[in-house]
Amino acid sequence: MGAGLETTRNAISAGLLALIEHPAELDLLLKDETLMPSAVEEILRWSSPVTHFARVAMKDTELGGKQIHQGDRVVLWFPSANRDEEVFANPYTFDIRRTPNEHLAFSKGEHFCAGAHLARLELRLMLQALLKWTRQIELNGKVERLRSNFLAGIKHMPVRFTESRAAA
Repeated sequence: MGAGLETTRNAISAGLLALIEHPAELDLLLKDETLMPSAVEEILRWSSPVTHFARVAMKDTELGGKQIHQGDRVVLWFPSANRDEEVFANPYTFDIRRTPNEHLAFSKGEHFCAGAHLARLELRLMLQALLKWTRQIELNGKVERLRSNFLAGIKHMPVRFTESRAAA
């Protein structure tokens, strides 16, 4: 039930926070709306709305030089995978121009999120609607995060829109 509701809401709020915390990236996006698709992908990589998934190994295998035996539990930590130095150049930098961006926010393979296209669309439309009317966004209080072992999200984030695009 949480998939598609909590995850998308969490990606939107985390994406807005990332843009607030990285004003140069927000300025880039405001000046060049063609960056929206790559910005959406970077927000998904950066926010990793689902923190982890556990699976049971169906057969003996090796992964990253480690032996995994049939029946072992294996956990994928999405925030860690989405900041893997072997996959991403400067993985701790929020960069809306990042390409390629092979993040795992929606998992991969047979477990790939069926709602990924809808989540991307919702994130893009929300940001486009918001950025159409404002030039500056800032925090107006303390960010309160969700207390969850499964989802990374924001429970409360007061923001202030300080300059409309119409005024600029």
